[in-house]
Amino acid sequence: MKTRFVKEPAEVRRILSVVAAPSFRGIRSLNVTFETDPAVAAELLPPPLAPASEALVMVSIYDVAQSNCVGPFRGASVDLACRFEGQEGLYCLAMPMSTDTAVIFGRELYAEPKKLADIRLDEFGGVHLRGTVTRRGIAIIEVRAQLPDGARDVAGAREQRRYHFKFLPAADGSGFAASPELIEVTHHTTTSRLARGTGTLIFRESGHDPLIDIPVLSVTGVTYSEGDTHTTARLAAPVDPEAFLPYAFGKVDDLTVWADLPVPLER
Repeated sequence: MKTRFVKEPAEVRRILSVVAAPSFRGIRSLNVTFETDPAVAAELLPPPLAPASEALVMVSIYDVAQSNCVGPFRGASVDLACRFEGQEGLYCLAMPMSTDTAVIFGRELYAEPKKLADIRLDEFGGVHLRGTVTRRGIAIIEVRAQLPDGARDVAGAREQRRYHFKFLPAADGSGFAASPELIEVTHHTTTSRLARGTGTLIFRESGHDPLIDIPVLSVTGVTYSEGDTHTTARLAAPVDPEAFLPYAFGKVDDLTVWADLPVPLER
């Protein structure tokens, strides 16, 4: 008797072809770039990543109409500009997702710091947009934007490199099960529509998502874009486990909150 837990060779080949080349189509994205404190930016970057020439953070809230790997979903990302081996890129600090399928795929494949969240991207009259990311009842990210009426500049193609740290905790709580790895993901994006506007960004206090710790000194850019993205990835470098350990807990909720809860007297 054949079960779906065990795949046939043809099924394995098809799955691995998707893993090698995920694609995301019909993306609507609201994006904000801001300057932050260079000292904070340097503190947030795990080695071997280094600060970029400017301490910039990019926040995106997006709606994906379809993908070849996880179906439709909504997501967000908070990325800090960085450098690796002399090359400009982004270090992803947070990547909330609206579905568990999107969370599992990205965390296991690329080690993206994904968590479940309620994500909304609303457009009002084609001019005003509002994007929110809510976790545990707190709107941890809120973006409001205004676009010039009728402004739709046609853009083109670009590549962007984003870095994640792939690791597994040791089962006995001693650190890591194996040495962490730095994963470089290249996003190949074709933008069909782009509009530049003005807007505001708000981070709100949350013990599990401390984005408010990143100072928003000044907003330098607000855009709305539509397009498609295809991704590829590679192992960029092994990572020193001891040096990385203090950074390893940023992709999970604060475990000490649960550890310190009192035991109920009655159940």
